[in-house]
Amino acid sequence: MNTAFTRSEQMRIDPALRAGQKPRDPDAIELRGLLRVFVKRWKLIFGTAIVAAIAIYIAVSQATPIYSAQAKVLLDPGSAQILTGDEVLQTREPSQQVINGELAILRSNLLIEDVIQQLGIDRVQAIAPDLADLPADQQMDALVWAVRERLAVYAENESYVIALAFQSADPSLARDFTNTLADRYLSRQTETRRETIRQAAIWLEERLKILATEVATSEEQVAQMRTDSLIANGGTLDNASQQIARLNNQLVVAQAERATAEAQVRQLEQALNEGEALDVVGVVTSPALEDLQTQAVELRQQDASWAQSVEADHPRRAAILRELDQVDREMSAEVRRILQKLRGEYEVARLSEQSLSETIMRMEERVVAISRGEISLRQLERDAATARQTYEALLSRLTDTRTQERLQTSEAKLIERATLPVTPTAPRPKLMAALAGSVVFAIAAMGVFLTEMTATTFRSAREVRSETGLPVLVSLPDGRWPSLRACLDELRDNPHAPFSEAMRKLRTILMMRDEYAISTCAVVLSSTPGEGRTTVAMALADMAVRAGRSAIVVDCDLRDMGVGAQMGWGTDYDLADVIAGHCPVEDAIFQPADRGFDVLVNAIPHPDVAEELTSMALKPVIEQLKTLYEVVILEGPALLAAADSIIVAKAADSCIYVVEHDRTDRSAVQDGLGLLHEMQVPIEGVVLNKVPGSA
Repeated sequence: MNTAFTRSEQMRIDPALRAGQKPRDPDAIELRGLLRVFVKRWKLIFGTAIVAAIAIYIAVSQATPIYSAQAKVLLDPGSAQILTGDEVLQTREPSQQVINGELAILRSNLLIEDVIQQLGIDRVQAIAPDLADLPADQQMDALVWAVRERLAVYAENESYVIALAFQSADPSLARDFTNTLADRYLSRQTETRRETIRQAAIWLEERLKILATEVATSEEQVAQMRTDSLIANGGTLDNASQQIARLNNQLVVAQAERATAEAQVRQLEQALNEGEALDVVGVVTSPALEDLQTQAVELRQQDASWAQSVEADHPRRAAILRELDQVDREMSAEVRRILQKLRGEYEVARLSEQSLSETIMRMEERVVAISRGEISLRQLERDAATARQTYEALLSRLTDTRTQERLQTSEAKLIERATLPVTPTAPRPKLMAALAGSVVFAIAAMGVFLTEMTATTFRSAREVRSETGLPVLVSLPDGRWPSLRACLDELRDNPHAPFSEAMRKLRTILMMRDEYAISTCAVVLSSTPGEGRTTVAMALADMAVRAGRSAIVVDCDLRDMGVGAQMGWGTDYDLADVIAGHCPVEDAIFQPADRGFDVLVNAIPHPDVAEELTSMALKPVIEQLKTLYEVVILEGPALLAAADSIIVAKAADSCIYVVEHDRTDRSAVQDGLGLLHEMQVPIEGVVLNKVPGSA
């Protein structure tokens, strides 16, 4: 299996660099040499700078002098607190956002147009006389832009002070425009605040009119509902409740009377059903019954007295018995009369109780109706009270609003007025001449020194090792083959040519990296396109086959057809189909008839697959190829031109970095190697390609 490498082993850092010994740069320029060049060309450098300074001084001196006037305003939200209520328009606390807003207002076309109208468009037009030929509808807009170009508005550091500065060839115009702009800014700020409060007052007045109508309507509805309730229910809820209380008391009395009468009737009827008339005498009493009872007692006493001496048929005793029988019949008649009377009293008590119950039920229904009406009445009263409270609150707020409208002032105040400028602020001939001379001097000196500076490309293996700290595996001579096929044919036909020997050395280094590995996978990368990645990859695979190893070249640049187009190889399936799972990897492998190695090329460009390519998708394909071949060579896209080159590099075991001789920029190589280092891609070394001669 493949061995793991440490970070130092991955980057193959030059031992001399790790020891702190920096190799000498062959292209470095000595300071003494630079000084000699400067001494040699000093007349040209200084002469050019002096001529430029004089020319600029003369040109600037001919320009029209520009005067600048400045005024300052302070954002001060503090004001006298006259009213104790809440303000209709809240005062803003100064902040960076507030200051930025005020700066925008000071540069707004509305304010600038106002100032132009106040000063007179003819006077302000002096700053841009060519605008007089424009149509009237475009003239003002163009003049506003001209003013903005000459107007500077900025906030002073660590303060709430805003400075206004206007430039003009006329010093009095510069002063007047600046002061007018400050005055109109302050007055418009006050007018805006007053207008805002005035709009609030107008809204309050409109709302009060509506509320006044609502209050009057609600109170009228309350009065009408009360009248309707009295007419419909004949009284109030309290009166009805008192009547129900009195009727309940009467009902209790009637129920008691009915129960008493009913008990007497039942008791008397029971007594009559069970005994004689004399037996019910103790149940009911009356004067007639008492007299009859007295007579009956006397007659019984007489009968008892006669019974001791005579028989029942004795005339006197018989007369007594007849009288006693008559008294009994009269007592029975009296008892029945009393019973009839008690029954009448019971019926009257029952009807009275029933009448009271019905009256109470009607009163309860009346109370329910009155209660429901009272609920609606109370709701209506609450609505009316709420409307009146709102009306009174808004009326009070309207009074405060009208007062605050008259008390409004600007949130800013003028702290410095613009004065008539005496000296122009621009142009400044001496300063411009000095700057021009300095710039031309620097440019001339740089132009002289640039001729002595080192080149920005690599021209030797030593430079590559010195700049990158990586070993140069081989330096491939420039064969200038007309095609890739011609390069591979030379490897076959001339196996001992310098290019063949260099490729053989590269093959040996790659295979010796881990002698115990069953298979290895190397990616061939470069910083930019056209540095020879394809040539190195194909030649390396050819050399691996010559060493008895099975090899395959995988074209991982999915954005074009690459190797397949150069060699004329056409396939039904390609790498994109394998990654997408449309076919097994064996079906996509192409076996050239005239080559000993296989290839996995692109049938058509797949930019969409390249955009979605991930190492999780590519790694399994590479691992499967490593089970089929001993050497897997990946040709990745240019590192700085395509983002998916990092994904290809992460899928390989090691990386061979191709640098074209005297063409590839050093910064591009450093950027590419730095990117690989950040992604922890093991770099086998650098191949310096297309070296002229036998170097």
